[in-house]
Amino acid sequence: MYRLPTSCMILFFIFYRFHQILCASSEKEIGRCDALFQCGDVTAGFPFSGRNRPEVCGHPLLRLHCINNITSLIISNQEFYVLKINKTSNTLTLARPDLLGSFCSSTFTKATLPTEIFELSPTYKSVNIGPISISEKPEYNNTCRESFTVNLPTSFLPEEKELNMTHLESALREGFEVKVNIDENACQECLSSHALCGFDQTFPSGVKCAPLYPPDADDIRRRCSASFSCGDQKDLMYPFWIPGREDCGHPDFKLECNASFAELTIFSVKFRILEMDYSSRVIRLSRSDYIGNICPLNPVSAPFDENVIPFSPDTEMLTIYYDCRTELSQSVSTYVGEISCHDDVRSYYVTRNLSSPLLSGVRGLINDFKGICRRNVSIPASRPALDTLERTPTPDNLKKALEEGFDLAFNEDCSLCMVSWGACGYTQISSRFVCYCDGWVHTNICDHLFWEPPLSKNSVNSN
Repeated sequence: MYRLPTSCMILFFIFYRFHQILCASSEKEIGRCDALFQCGDVTAGFPFSGRNRPEVCGHPLLRLHCINNITSLIISNQEFYVLKINKTSNTLTLARPDLLGSFCSSTFTKATLPTEIFELSPTYKSVNIGPISISEKPEYNNTCRESFTVNLPTSFLPEEKELNMTHLESALREGFEVKVNIDENACQECLSSHALCGFDQTFPSGVKCAPLYPPDADDIRRRCSASFSCGDQKDLMYPFWIPGREDCGHPDFKLECNASFAELTIFSVKFRILEMDYSSRVIRLSRSDYIGNICPLNPVSAPFDENVIPFSPDTEMLTIYYDCRTELSQSVSTYVGEISCHDDVRSYYVTRNLSSPLLSGVRGLINDFKGICRRNVSIPASRPALDTLERTPTPDNLKKALEEGFDLAFNEDCSLCMVSWGACGYTQISSRFVCYCDGWVHTNICDHLFWEPPLSKNSVNSN
């Protein structure tokens, strides 16, 4: 019987093991594809990759980038801004950043959308624009003597005798829509089997299905050590989180990212992040429904869990009593003011915590408010803004106190964790704060003498 030389067998074994390791590594990477891409107000899963979604999670031409809360794609060596992703229709709204300003001062390069994956929406068409002569448009430079192809809505009519440049530039800023031709059915079958979708061009459908791997402590530490952006806020971390960072924030502090701001919802009430700076230890929020409005529709109180993130020392509760069946004949206290939301009823506000001894002289009146007013709402506000309101009780100062918001103190456990080179997070297993260390999970700080076992159901027990 013929036998392979020992050296050949060794090489074969090495190649076989290397192939196994590559496959296992690829499957493990796909097992991380439960994380979503998040940038500004754009959220994406399969078939996209980017940021905390590994490359194997999406098609090579659909790798998203995020710079200054702007999502972009590189197609045919040309950057395109991604203005919107519609998961239902599987479409993207794209815009070329070099065409967002004055049309004739742009630098034009030809960029073809690969037809194997992109298809121009039926509501858009490719239009040849130009040349525009200097005599027709003397304010434009010589680049308008050339002709260029751009994608515009089918309703756009360039055949007019004189091209309306304002309409053209407006249409280019709004972008154009393309359909992404990816087999979503294969991915749905994958998801229905409780697995995750990745992308592999060697598969007929391009979709590779892999089991969901639970993240280990190192994975979570790397993820939670990195800050993220949301709306107009950058460098966000614990207790805030977005999809794909569930282990990095407290459940009550999930953010909703819009184009111009970041919000969280507590007991059905939205709060907007005004400022977040870990270096100066500043966290400032305001109630979204009170920004620019002291009489919102059906406001309610939203109790803050100060065990997660406490109020700063200069934050107090401003209480507003709406629709009261009485009218004060005169000012009764520096701490009680009057506002008018409707012509036929009165509303009042109290600028101190209701338990404050400073209110002892008007305690009876405040108790009466509870019975004669239809609704009362307590809202956090900063003490300096309330002091200004007490000195000058005007609707504008009340509005300013509500718009300026209130400060929160830093979570002390998270501060200690970060000082010890850990990453702050939260575990659903024991519903508590944890500190992700180098390969381990601890309840407060990364201390080699008191490290706990790796992440598991038994890894987050208290000392």
